[in-house]
Amino acid sequence: MTSLKAQTTKGLFWSFLDSFGVYLIKFCFSIFIARTLSPGDYGVMGMIIIFISLGQLLSEGGFAMALVQKKEAAEADYSTVFWFNSIAGIIIYTILFFSAGAIADFFRTPQLTGVTRVAALVIVINALVTVQSVQLARRMEFKKQAVINLVSALFSGTTGIILALRGFGVWALVFQTVAGSIVNLAGLWLTSGWRPVAVFDRSSFRSLASYGYKIFLQGFGDVVFTKIYFPLIGRFFSVDQLGFYSNSNRFYDLFVRQVSSSVNRVVFPAFSSIQEEKERFASNYTKSFGMLAFVMSLLMLVLIISSGQFVEIFLGTKWMPTVPLMIVFFIEGFYFPLLMLNQNLLSALGLSGKALQTDIVKKSLTLISIILTFRYGIKALIIGQVISTFVAFVLSSIAIMKQLGLPAGSFLRPLYPVFLLAAACFLADDLLIDRFITSKPLLLTVKITLIPAIYLVTSHILKVPSFTELRTMFARIYTKGSAPQENG
Repeated sequence: MTSLKAQTTKGLFWSFLDSFGVYLIKFCFSIFIARTLSPGDYGVMGMIIIFISLGQLLSEGGFAMALVQKKEAAEADYSTVFWFNSIAGIIIYTILFFSAGAIADFFRTPQLTGVTRVAALVIVINALVTVQSVQLARRMEFKKQAVINLVSALFSGTTGIILALRGFGVWALVFQTVAGSIVNLAGLWLTSGWRPVAVFDRSSFRSLASYGYKIFLQGFGDVVFTKIYFPLIGRFFSVDQLGFYSNSNRFYDLFVRQVSSSVNRVVFPAFSSIQEEKERFASNYTKSFGMLAFVMSLLMLVLIISSGQFVEIFLGTKWMPTVPLMIVFFIEGFYFPLLMLNQNLLSALGLSGKALQTDIVKKSLTLISIILTFRYGIKALIIGQVISTFVAFVLSSIAIMKQLGLPAGSFLRPLYPVFLLAAACFLADDLLIDRFITSKPLLLTVKITLIPAIYLVTSHILKVPSFTELRTMFARIYTKGSAPQENG
């Protein structure tokens, strides 16, 4: 039987291939679409993001994580969740359909009526695939998910480009989103092998809800306090400024939230399966934390130092106001996936209440930061968000260390080398690369090739533990599995 370590390693491989393949596709399509559309088009789409996000969250209800965490899920559990999600999705879509006019009036943008009614279809579509996605995750069949997501990204991106080039404006973004959801629906229904039965088990519903409601509350707060910026900016700033914020946030989602999602959809079911083995759990957690910190440090480093040249060359000068916003977002991008790792592993231990407590602190700080920084502009709002996330990251790290019986400050140990590596690369960029290269294309090329090379070679020379673990992990991909090992 394949060990958990080998299974998780292969899962991570396909999950990251999924993410980075989807990144590459979405990244390329985003460049072409952004060059064609105006900041105002992105601004109009940004006005309804919070409504769509909340709708999807409400229809899912926290049941997906509850199904993954449950040790033995029965057919009644799956069908109960499917019918709840489906009915909730239809109800929420109906509410948004008839509220579309009021939303358009609030933003003083008549076009939003039609945009809301079409874009909100993704709530119903995505509600129909929650269980199928959970089943693939429980079986750790991430290869299937990778293929589905890659095909979905290709289809939706192609749809967006064709419509953008034909002058559809914001509708290119609307139909791009809907098209991707439809392909994802078809792929999951064809590959999961599961079909619902006419069962709604009340005891199953109550059991799953008792765990899932905490996850739901955490997710609800996350959506409200991360997406609230869109309606605030849309209502009190210009539509172009919302467009700049929306596009910078879009790239943040592509490079940060997707990485976090890829890691946690593998890590959560894997760690849930060993929640009773505390020593093994602790060993795997410290290794996972260190490797994720190493990867995110390198990724955010490259994104921060190259964002100016990238935007100017690929998106055009009309998008240059997004650069300062992107840089601040990418600073948060280093530790946001680490925060999500901590939160998910607390949940994997059955301590979703602890995860919720940490999240409440984060949301409270975010609310305070919005009140204090709103008058100072969009960049100040993002800085407030970054600080709130950092505090929550520290608190969640201390909480999980305490739960695993580790010293409270031990989470800092794997961070020291990546901070030193990042600082050295920043100095090399500032003192050498920026001062001696004037050609923008050449400068961008050097930044995205030489800086990672310096980071990785230095890690190899200094034998940074997280780098060694990563090399070992990827080496296992080429094996057919291994016998269960201690701490594996």
